[in-house]
Amino acid sequence: MTRLFVAKAWLGGAGVLVCAIGMAVGQRWLVWSAVGLLAPAFLLRFAERRPPQ
Repeated sequence: MTRLFVAKAWLGGAGVLVCAIGMAVGQRWLVWSAVGLLAPAFLLRFAERRPPQ
């Protein structure tokens, strides 16, 4: 398990949790904060990729 995988897992999990809480209580700023957490998790996917061999 790589460091990037752990970072992606934490960012993704935190983003989903914050988004769910934001939707439940109706706070848009929480939902946008979740987007801010999920965006780096998505972008870290490309940091791990190796060129095809």
